[in-house]
Amino acid sequence: MTPQLFGLLSDTHGYVHPALFGAFEGVQTILHAGDVCGDHVLQELECIAPVQAVRGNCDAPDPLLPEIRRVELPGGIAILTHGHLQDGATTDPVRFVRAFAANRPRLILFGHSHRWFCEQLEGIWVVNPGAAGRPRFMDKPSAAVLVCEADRWRIRRVDLPWPPVEVRR
Repeated sequence: MTPQLFGLLSDTHGYVHPALFGAFEGVQTILHAGDVCGDHVLQELECIAPVQAVRGNCDAPDPLLPEIRRVELPGGIAILTHGHLQDGATTDPVRFVRAFAANRPRLILFGHSHRWFCEQLEGIWVVNPGAAGRPRFMDKPSAAVLVCEADRWRIRRVDLPWPPVEVRR
C-alpha cells in the first residue's frame, strides 16, 4: 500500500504561510485544529488539498467549523479539536485521551497553546502541530505531516521559516 499523506496544522490566525505549499505537496487532506480566522485561509489551503477544520476560540461561529470533528483516515479515526473547551487538556494531553476514549481514535489533533506536542499516549497519537501562522509568543511557525499506512503511522514535524521566504506557486 502506498502511504497516504495528511497535512496537520493549527492556529493560522488569518495567515497562510507560503512554505505550506511545498511542505504539504502530495497530501490527500489538510486537517486544521482551529483558529483559522478567515474563509480566505480555507480557500487558500483548498488550493493544496481538501480541508477538514474545526472552530477555535478566535473563530466566529460558523456551521462549517464544528467544535469537534471526527475524520476517518486509512487505519483509524482522527479527532480534531482546538482544545480550548477541554479544561486543562492543552497542558495535560492525557485529558484528551480520556475525553475522546469512546470514539476510539488513533489520532487526536489539537492546537490553542501554539506549542509543538507529539506523543503516543495509551496507543493514541496526540498531536499539537504548533502555530502555523505568524509567531505570537516567541514561538516559531510549524505544522506536521501524517504519513498513513494501515498498520503504521508516522508524524513528521515541519518547521516553517520566519520570516517567510516567498515561494512561487
